[in-house]
Amino acid sequence: MGLLDKIRILDFSHVYFGPYATMILGDMGADVIKVEPIWGEVARVYPPLFGEVSGVFHYLDRDKRGMTINLKDPKGKEIALALAKKSDVIVENFSRGAMDRLGLGYEDIKKVKPDIVYASLSGFGLDGPYAKRPSFASIASAMSGWYRLTGDIVDHEGPPIRPAEWHGDLDPALYAVIGILSALLHREWTGEGQIVDVSQLDCMIAQNGVSLTNYLMSGLLPWELNEKYMGLRFFGAFEAKDGWVYIHTSPRMVDRLMAGMGVETLESKEELEEWVAERTVEEVVEALSATAVPVAPVNQMDQLLEDPQVKHREMIVTLEHPKAGTVRGPNFPVKFSKTPAEVRRPAPLLGQHNEEVLTELLGYRKEEVDELRSSGVIT
Repeated sequence: MGLLDKIRILDFSHVYFGPYATMILGDMGADVIKVEPIWGEVARVYPPLFGEVSGVFHYLDRDKRGMTINLKDPKGKEIALALAKKSDVIVENFSRGAMDRLGLGYEDIKKVKPDIVYASLSGFGLDGPYAKRPSFASIASAMSGWYRLTGDIVDHEGPPIRPAEWHGDLDPALYAVIGILSALLHREWTGEGQIVDVSQLDCMIAQNGVSLTNYLMSGLLPWELNEKYMGLRFFGAFEAKDGWVYIHTSPRMVDRLMAGMGVETLESKEELEEWVAERTVEEVVEALSATAVPVAPVNQMDQLLEDPQVKHREMIVTLEHPKAGTVRGPNFPVKFSKTPAEVRRPAPLLGQHNEEVLTELLGYRKEEVDELRSSGVIT
C-alpha cells in the first residue's frame, strides 16, 4: 500500500513545474489523471524523442493516467467538472486567469467539490504587480539571485551562470508537494479545502535563504563574505590523472585530510592540487575516505550508473512503454519502511486512458465515448 493510494489528483499542468510535483505524488501512490489538450502538451515533443515522446515526458509524466479533453467545448468542461468532483486535488500551471476563463477556477471547482485542494502553480503567484507575467524556471532563478550567486563562485565580475537542470521548476515543485500534502492534512483535520498558491520566485528566494540572511544581517554580498571570512579552505573540484574529484573539508577536518594524504603539513591549496594530480580518481577517493574526509568522484552519467552505492539503493528503475520499449530512469529517492513508493507505470500515450476513466470513473457508456471522440471532445 502506498501512502497516497486513496488520493486522486486531477492534473492540468504541463512542461516541468507541475508535472514534476504530480509525478512525485503518483510515485507515492496517488491516482494522477493527467489532462492534455487533444493535440498533446508541448513537453511531449521536446527533442530527442523516444517512441515519439520526449525524455522529459517519459520521466515527468510516469505514474499517471492520460486523458485528452477539449476544455473549450462545453462537453469537455462537463467532463472536467465531473472529474473534479471525484478528485481530492487539482494542480494547474496555466497562465494566470486561464482556468477561470475555462470555468475551472477555484470558485468554479468549489461548487462541485467544496473541500478541494486547489494547487495553483505560477511564476509569481496569484497576486502582486508581476502576477500576470509569463515565466519559466530561468526567470525565477535569475530574479531570485540564483544565477548571480552561481556566477560569483567563479568570478563576481563575470557573467551569471545557469547551473545544470532547471531548478526554478524542480525546486518549486517540491514546495508544491509539501503544500499539497499539508493542505490534505488540514482537510483531514477540519474538512476544509483551500488554495495552495506556489510561486517559482518565492520558492527560489527561499532556496537562497542562507545567502540572503547573511546579506541582510551583514550588509555584505556572498562573494564579499567569502573573501572576508573563508580564508584557506581545502574545498572544491581537483583534477586527478583520469578525471576530477570533489573534496569538501571544514577547518576541523584538516588533520584528517593530512592523514589521508600521508603528510605532516599542508600550507596551501596548491599542495593539495599537486597531490591529487599525481593520483587516479579511485586512489584519491580511497585514501581520503579512509580518514573520513568527504570526497567523491565527479561523475558523468555513465559513471554514475556503475556506482555500487547507486546500484545497492536501486536508484534506477525500468518500465516498458508501448512505443518506446524499455524506459529506464531514476527511482523514487525516499525509502519508507512501511509504505514504500513504487514507480508503476510509464508515461501515457496521448489519450491512452480516455475510455477507461470515462467509463469506469464517470459511468459513460462506450457509445457516448465514441461520440465524444468523433466530435473532437477527446481523441
